[in-house]
Amino acid sequence: MLKALHATTPLDGRSVTIGKTSLWVVAGRPLYSLSVPLGDDAAFESALSSHLGLARPVPGQFHDQDTFRLCGLAQDQFFLMGLKAKDADEHALKSQLQDAAYVTDQSDSWVTLQISGDEARSAMERICPINLSATAFASGSIARTSMEHLSAIVMAEQDGSLTLLSPISSAESFWHAVEQSLVNVS
Repeated sequence: MLKALHATTPLDGRSVTIGKTSLWVVAGRPLYSLSVPLGDDAAFESALSSHLGLARPVPGQFHDQDTFRLCGLAQDQFFLMGLKAKDADEHALKSQLQDAAYVTDQSDSWVTLQISGDEARSAMERICPINLSATAFASGSIARTSMEHLSAIVMAEQDGSLTLLSPISSAESFWHAVEQSLVNVS
């Protein structure tokens, strides 16, 4: 008898609440890398606006639209995140953006965590070398950094929580670092 295969992720459905702060895995959201071909800035901005309803963010900022988040990672490099499960697929994005961007599916390459609550920023400030205070790292900010020697991306949400991304190859270590930091501040 053959058994059906089911996809799992390294942190499949993990969550923890310590004190008044919660940490959980955000699963099922698509993630794409967009790179602008040399000299095609106008075509890229036009395609973003007309097909996705998004404006081009400067590096270090992100913009949300109903179902997507566009993250400015570098001058011509962006992450496009679905804000809900399975909002887009690579073929549809390539069709919508045509030749205005190179699209690469990163959905299975990154783990996404969310940390929210009274001690969220305090816990992150212990392991993250950037200033995460609400005044220095306001809502809509994004930064590439490292946490406990692991590559990471941090985003400040409107509700004060933080979204964290790290390569999936180090997901277990990343979870441990964030959870342990939260334990240490509680």
